[in-house]
Amino acid sequence: RRMVLQDKNKYNAPKYRFVCRVTSRKIICQLVYATIRGDRVEAEALSSELPSYGIKAGLTNYSAAYCTGLLLGRRLLKKLEMDKSIEGVKEATGEEYHVEEEMGEEERRPFKCLLDVGIVKATNGNRVFGAMKGACDAGLHIPHSTKCFPGYNKNDGDKEG
Repeated sequence: RRMVLQDKNKYNAPKYRFVCRVTSRKIICQLVYATIRGDRVEAEALSSELPSYGIKAGLTNYSAAYCTGLLLGRRLLKKLEMDKSIEGVKEATGEEYHVEEEMGEEERRPFKCLLDVGIVKATNGNRVFGAMKGACDAGLHIPHSTKCFPGYNKNDGDKEG
């Protein structure tokens, strides 16, 4: 409920959610916003679409979740005609990337949405966070910290590798 509450000065501006659901056979990523009549899906990507891009096996692992989030992010930016101005990450290195730091003052602001994990346990290294990392690397602005990614150690305060 807190994810869809709006400020009083926003006047029916949609608050977008990056919804990621993991089933036993595939990973579903959607960009959803709430209306009075029900939720509306803006864009969707499934891991079952990945074989057409060259990924044949392992459609439910962490890397497939990353690829599905990346596919959703690029698909949404192309739909909104922001794909030319927001390039995202050229090559996946695992480094932290925030699109709002890369953008200039005169350009359009990046597309912002909130992560919706549903009823899954949000532990370190969950596949939901892999999909979020893929969407962030595609060029979406999803507020997050590096504590949710695999390799994070509480004692070090940084990623191990």
